[in-house]
Amino acid sequence: MHLRFLYILALFAFVSSVQSQSMVDSTLANYDRHWQISDGIYRVMLDSKIGVIDDAGTVIVPCEYNQVWNLDDKGFFRVLKQGKVGVYHQSGRIVIPPEYDQVWSFGSNGWAKVMKHGKLGFYDEEGNPVIPCEYQQIWSFEEGRARVLKNGKIGYVNNVGSEIIPCEYQQIWSFENGRARVLKDGKVGYIDEAGNEVVPPMYSHIWSFEEGKAKALLEGKMVWIDEQGQVLDIPIEQAVLDEKPKTETNITVGKEKHIIIEDKGGEKTHIRILGGEVIIEEQGSNTYIEMGPNRYRKERVSRNRRFRGHYTGLEFGFNAYVSPDGSTNLPPESSFMDIDQNKSHTFAFNFLQWSIGLQRRGNIGLVTGLGLEYGSYRFSGPYILKKDEAGNIDYDLSIRGISSNRLSTTYLNMPLLLEFQIPTNRNRHAFYVSAGAVGGVRLHSFTRVKYNDGESPEKVRSTSDYNLQDWRYGAMVRMGYRAINLYGTYYMTPLFKKDTGPELYPFSVGLSIAFNMWDLGG
Repeated sequence: MHLRFLYILALFAFVSSVQSQSMVDSTLANYDRHWQISDGIYRVMLDSKIGVIDDAGTVIVPCEYNQVWNLDDKGFFRVLKQGKVGVYHQSGRIVIPPEYDQVWSFGSNGWAKVMKHGKLGFYDEEGNPVIPCEYQQIWSFEEGRARVLKNGKIGYVNNVGSEIIPCEYQQIWSFENGRARVLKDGKVGYIDEAGNEVVPPMYSHIWSFEEGKAKALLEGKMVWIDEQGQVLDIPIEQAVLDEKPKTETNITVGKEKHIIIEDKGGEKTHIRILGGEVIIEEQGSNTYIEMGPNRYRKERVSRNRRFRGHYTGLEFGFNAYVSPDGSTNLPPESSFMDIDQNKSHTFAFNFLQWSIGLQRRGNIGLVTGLGLEYGSYRFSGPYILKKDEAGNIDYDLSIRGISSNRLSTTYLNMPLLLEFQIPTNRNRHAFYVSAGAVGGVRLHSFTRVKYNDGESPEKVRSTSDYNLQDWRYGAMVRMGYRAINLYGTYYMTPLFKKDTGPELYPFSVGLSIAFNMWDLGG
């Protein structure tokens, strides 16, 4: 009797299972395709649109989306509609409407970060927007508050989404003993946890407090202040800034030895190459370039060819880079690399070329050669470039006022260009257009920060590879008439090595003054 009961029970379960599966199959047959993504939950496609149903046929996500991602461990689906992302719950409730550029997973605090038009905000798991999408960056929450960046200024929000410290500071450091150091309009002070300025931001720099007082720099003078920012009547010796030493770099191209010398903290750069000398000197906001006498002149090798290319000469241009989507507006996580494009320059000295004629009239040919390129990226924010403990590119936010902050590189370039020349008069002066590839090897790189918080501005120079590519390649276009030319270069090699820094692709445009110095072809 007992065995018969078990048999009947098993038979009943089997029949129920078959009937249930038959109902599921019948429901799924109404859709063009289906995928099981969890027990009793299916992703389905109808008329090229995707949705989600359960095994009872109940619609969880209607078939009106371009994509539906898998269920996460909290029961949420991300959905994509016309390029915008939203979130559904497995109960069928829409949590975040599909109108955001990106939506991240819900964190341990029950909030999900969202991005709209490049600005960040947060939603909670009930579908309430707790922080509006108006911030360029939102850092992680600590002790119920998080730093936020809005319109280039930093403030704080609390764990209910309200600003507790307005976004009016260039930087806010971590709170210690209920106070945090701040930087406002290039001046340093302190605030308390309620956002009150307990030490007014009027000092160029404040050292650590000890026994209720700290050294500070006020209008170029060193003073003592108390914890309320009041100046104390205590004498103090003025700091003396050491002069930066001279540095020298030797490179060799072929059999020639070239020397690059920088002195006075990098204010003046001498480039001795092929017996000549180019001097680049910075005085304040101005840059002066001087070419010394040429004491070595290579005899031109005549090959009886009429084609002469356009590469040797001097180039002056502007540097920039773009994100993988081709935009100069960098994503928030790369905003520390934002630059002032009007102050990011490039200078090149193209000292050698080889012209190869491809037809008898001399109007078409190949051009190659060698050139030294000095590039500079002027950062627009108070971010000091560095490597983190893992060796990846990171940054520090400066506690001091900065007047100049740049990343500089030196590359030895070699192009291969196809040039077309259109003669314009009997003297054979030609309008020309050339295009092709260019490769380069990095010779040197450094950052230089100029602080303006003292009577004599201090310049700090740090030499490093900064994970920059040792080799790079790209495309070059040139056009012009006689000595005045325009050029543009775009590099398909990212600025930094793969997975060690932001994915950025450099380019430059500018003016070239061409002259045939050493043309080894004809």
